[in-house]
Amino acid sequence: MSRARTPFSPPRPWRALRHGLLVMGLIGCLGASNADAAAIDRARAAFARGDLRAAQLEWRNAVRENPASAEVQASLAITSLEMGDGELAERAARAAMERGYDAAAGTALLVRAFLVSGRHDALLRAFPDPQPETPAGGQAAAGRALALMALGESTPAREAVATAQRLAPQAAEPDLAAAQLALLAGDRPAAEALVDGVLARSPNAVEAILRKGTLLFEKREPRAAAEMFSRALVLVPGQLSARLRRAEALMFLNETAPARTDIDAVLAVLPNMPPALYLRARLQVQARDWTGADASLQRMGNAVASYPDGYLMQAIARRGLGQTAQAEDAARRHVARQPGEPRGAKLLASFAIAANRPDDAVVTLNRLVDLGGADAEALDMLGRLQASAGRRREALAALQQAASLAPQDAGILARLAAARLAAGDVAGTAAAAEEALRRDPNRVGAREMLAFTALARGDLAAASAELDRLDPAARRGEAAGVLEGTLLVMRMQLPEARARLMTVLRDFPNSVAARLGLVRVAWIDGQGADVDRLLGEVLRIEPGNIEAAGQLGLASLPGAPRAAQARAILTAAQAAAPAQASLAMTLANVMILHGEGAAASRLLQSEPLRDNTAPALRLARTEAHVAAGEWAEAGAASRLALAETPDSIQARRQLAGLMVRERNFAGAETLLQQGLRAQPGDALLQQSLVRVVMEARGPDAALEQADRLAQQQAAQPASRMLRGDLLIALNRQEDAARAFAAANAEAPSAMLAHRTARAWLAAGRKDDAAAVLRAWTAQDPTDNVAQLMLSQFDIDAGRLADAETRLVGVVERRPDDAVALNNLAWLVSQHAGEPRAGRAQGLAERAYFLSPNADTADTLGWILARDGKAAAALPLLRQAVAGRPPGRTDPGAAYHLAFTLKATGAREEAMAVLGTALATTAPFSERAAAERLMLDLRGGR
Repeated sequence: MSRARTPFSPPRPWRALRHGLLVMGLIGCLGASNADAAAIDRARAAFARGDLRAAQLEWRNAVRENPASAEVQASLAITSLEMGDGELAERAARAAMERGYDAAAGTALLVRAFLVSGRHDALLRAFPDPQPETPAGGQAAAGRALALMALGESTPAREAVATAQRLAPQAAEPDLAAAQLALLAGDRPAAEALVDGVLARSPNAVEAILRKGTLLFEKREPRAAAEMFSRALVLVPGQLSARLRRAEALMFLNETAPARTDIDAVLAVLPNMPPALYLRARLQVQARDWTGADASLQRMGNAVASYPDGYLMQAIARRGLGQTAQAEDAARRHVARQPGEPRGAKLLASFAIAANRPDDAVVTLNRLVDLGGADAEALDMLGRLQASAGRRREALAALQQAASLAPQDAGILARLAAARLAAGDVAGTAAAAEEALRRDPNRVGAREMLAFTALARGDLAAASAELDRLDPAARRGEAAGVLEGTLLVMRMQLPEARARLMTVLRDFPNSVAARLGLVRVAWIDGQGADVDRLLGEVLRIEPGNIEAAGQLGLASLPGAPRAAQARAILTAAQAAAPAQASLAMTLANVMILHGEGAAASRLLQSEPLRDNTAPALRLARTEAHVAAGEWAEAGAASRLALAETPDSIQARRQLAGLMVRERNFAGAETLLQQGLRAQPGDALLQQSLVRVVMEARGPDAALEQADRLAQQQAAQPASRMLRGDLLIALNRQEDAARAFAAANAEAPSAMLAHRTARAWLAAGRKDDAAAVLRAWTAQDPTDNVAQLMLSQFDIDAGRLADAETRLVGVVERRPDDAVALNNLAWLVSQHAGEPRAGRAQGLAERAYFLSPNADTADTLGWILARDGKAAAALPLLRQAVAGRPPGRTDPGAAYHLAFTLKATGAREEAMAVLGTALATTAPFSERAAAERLMLDLRGGR
């Protein structure tokens, strides 16, 4: 538990008024002539040993024996004040003053009595302005100042302090009131100077000693503070406030035994004193005495709410007792009172996680982040939650903040490395992992991250080397097993990969990473049913896993070969986790694409999603309403989404689109213009406005609007592309190219150069496109997009060496660029012999690992087939043919598959595949080789 603000000195100014000289002098010097001598002696002895309860009882007896004694009445008032009994103290102080007690001292006692009871208004009524020009008036003015401070009236309090200091310049109370005022104003040095001044005049002024101790404690000088509180207890052994303050200072020093002694001494006098019970509860929580802590907190009653950590300790104690519901309720109360305090938010989030409500935990922690209260642990927790939900960008942001707050924490750095890897930042992954290992050479997970970064670079040797450095225990871990399996997949050793990943699943039955590795193996093997089953298992374990949901969503699209099976699994996963919004949105999108908009609309409004107001879900509901033809509902949902998130680009564009449908062009334009005033450089808003203008007033008006935006500095650079983009949409490719070129001449940029080249290419003017790119790369040779486009022009022109040089540069700068890797692999494979053949295979494996699609499968499969590895090549080449979109065949890929089928003895299937390839009229460079293969197949019948 971290140290809370001193619990027994709440912001009540009565604590500022302790008349130490009275306490020491009056009680010690009472005579017995006007009261029962025996009772006085017993009272004096009890007070001296700190037994306030006995002292109060004896003073009561003395008052009954001689009620006319002003000194006895005053002594009863002093003792009652030390016990916090303001009501009895007030009666006794009034009685003392009525019997001739010193006016200034009596006024001080009466003021304290009002303040002890918290009766600030009553004090102000009892001592109205103006004060008499006497020391008693000074004491009254000091009391008024403290009451006014408690009521938040700083200006009249300042005037009252000035009056008190003028009327009683030597008394402690006016300067202590002035110190309290300085503290409220944030001027701690002034407060300390005032307290030190009192102690210089009156070294035994108990309240000044207590105030000095408190100031020392707040300066994190607990030893000096404890010594000051001990000094007060030498003067007044029964001083309860001094005991409690010393107890907390000792707790800060981890000296729990003497702290407990002080707390027990206070509770022996006042068994239900909330500050003492609070400190006892803190000690009990520290000792994990959950039963005792809960009992102490229950004895405090409603006073628990007045202490900063009251509900927090209650939550911790009840969690320790297994009372989860009550513990979570207490944590929720703490967070409601202190939403920016990290301990409570983390505890509340942990309850949500334990109850399998990760989204609730994310909401709690995000609110803490928004309030600026998140510490490294909270951000780390948030990052883990976001990562497990597949929200990679959010996970990365949280872990980066956590690492900035705790740069020495190797665990956070290792998780940051994993988040960067998931986000595709290979260099950042390596940097974080290396730093984690520097901080902790045995950090679990960091070396695995280095191995995964080596895999992402395609450096299988380096990945294997990192794996070999793991100790035996780590080698048996989940991450190491997945890493080994991935290495085997990249080497196309599929049976071995499957066996290793299955071993991981046996040892770690809930491993998502192992299942995703097996998905890749099944996909390569063409086992679509296993792919869908495994993805369904991933969603059962992690309903928010975006990768699994996304793959099943793609497999469920109309026309996909396994659409029915994949959709059934996706539907079952959503039914098992109905509160998972991302999963519901994926399924709703599938429904919409199948023409089931009404069903999608019902799904997104069903329980328990109905009350979910997340912006993404609101936008998805709008799309579903539109698909269902529920136009009124779509408009309402879109307006609500924009009202709740006025900076949402998607919501604004969505609502503008609905307005256009209603022919409300003016409203749509106004809406988009409003968005651009707030975010003038947003390209999507700019494009939407130009399109609305074109639909409303035609192409010329749209071009004028594009030109106006292009001239606005705040709208640049995105606005410079608007005219060209619009001309492309109007199928005026050459005009578009000239527009882009003009914009590029005015303000050169990579984006404009790329657009200019693509426009010339679309216009059929490849040489002009190449000229633009060459001119641009002369200025920026590291522009990877331009170099990729030029490499394709070089390949088409037969300049293979030039193309290879360009692609080598791209791969060096972007080792995870699958397109560059795939094209470079193809180029390298054109030259026979080692080591180029091995290099080509390595490049192709990296490309396929990073982006397993029909093109990368074809390249890797063909390299393997030509190297005599037909069995490994066959599943890849089947994917290369089957993985094309409907109606888009690749005769070259079909030829590669036929060649490999022949090598495995499947001649009839090879002839069928090859016949399809040769039947197409599309040109392909290997047609002659394909025709020769067909003759060979027919001759071998």
